[in-house]
Amino acid sequence: MGSQRKLTKRQKDILIGMLLGDGCLEKNGRNVRLRIEHGLSQKDYLDWKYREFQNLATDKPRIVQSFHAKTRKNYPRWHFSTFSFPELNIYRCKFYSQKVRKIPKDIPRLLKSPLSLAVWFMDDGYKRNDCNALRISTDCFDHKGQKLLQRCLKRNFKIDTKIHRKGKFWNIYIPNSAVRKFCDRVKPYILPKMRYKISLTP
Repeated sequence: MGSQRKLTKRQKDILIGMLLGDGCLEKNGRNVRLRIEHGLSQKDYLDWKYREFQNLATDKPRIVQSFHAKTRKNYPRWHFSTFSFPELNIYRCKFYSQKVRKIPKDIPRLLKSPLSLAVWFMDDGYKRNDCNALRISTDCFDHKGQKLLQRCLKRNFKIDTKIHRKGKFWNIYIPNSAVRKFCDRVKPYILPKMRYKISLTP
């Protein structure tokens, strides 16, 4: 049965966005499953993801305790997982080295849909408080991987970005000059409750 499960084109596009953002692929027996978790305040967003993957989900969303390594505390989060099936193995091989996430060399072939871009931004993007510039939290990827993402955004979406240092980490930075083009690309796919992330000032 697991070998017969397949992702639709739309599910693949959403999956790419989540693998750049908050999604997690984990080994579960011989195959891989997708695990999705969000904080309690993002229940609507998680419910949207659940509806998109409902045919592959093992159960309805539920609250779990998630351990935070820095604070050494447990926090309640909304969670659901998919079944394990072979097609997800391919994506884990691309986006993981051992248990560490990475940017695949063929990311320009994978990150082509504005839907993927929007999901990635809804997961990990935010607007600066002092201007319209946007930042995407890409802390978990190394500098080389972020350069790959930067070239991909330019090639596939004509979006000019910078890589800015933030503390110990590097982030994808979308300057004021490129913000409106970026927002025009993703706006049709941004959920109503997430539109504050692209709410620009005149």
